[in-house]
Amino acid sequence: MSKKTIMMMSAVFLLAGVLIGAIYNVLMAKHYDKQECSMSLVVFHKNARANITLNYMYSLKNQNGIVAVSGTYIEDNKLKGRIRRDVAYNWTENQDSYHLHSTRINKFEIIETLPDALLANILPDFYVYPDKNVSYSILNQGVHGFLFTIGKRPLLYCAR
Repeated sequence: MSKKTIMMMSAVFLLAGVLIGAIYNVLMAKHYDKQECSMSLVVFHKNARANITLNYMYSLKNQNGIVAVSGTYIEDNKLKGRIRRDVAYNWTENQDSYHLHSTRINKFEIIETLPDALLANILPDFYVYPDKNVSYSILNQGVHGFLFTIGKRPLLYCAR
């Protein structure tokens, strides 16, 4: 092979490697930059325990989203009710401080059996009623999730 052919083949392989690397980076960014995260929590109130999952789905572009709230409410070791609702929301932000505003609550009445009054005892009104607010500092934890805090106190970890 001549030097010209070797140089040409080297350039082709170099460009192919760069192109494959760029495509890989774009695909991985889309895979890890899902605009959703999920958290599970257990809340105790008097003699009741609620096992709750919050799935946040959001659009950074439109600054809105939906929180899917699901779980169970157990009082005196007996199932008192089930929770399943979607909370539509929008938000405003100031640096790492996010002010979420619930716009609509969609209860799945065939599944949800817990009265709003009991749910309001264990979750902020934002998750129970429309036109309510909640504020969090949300700190990005890289590709793995977000840390929800109030002041310096961590509250919840939302995993991607």
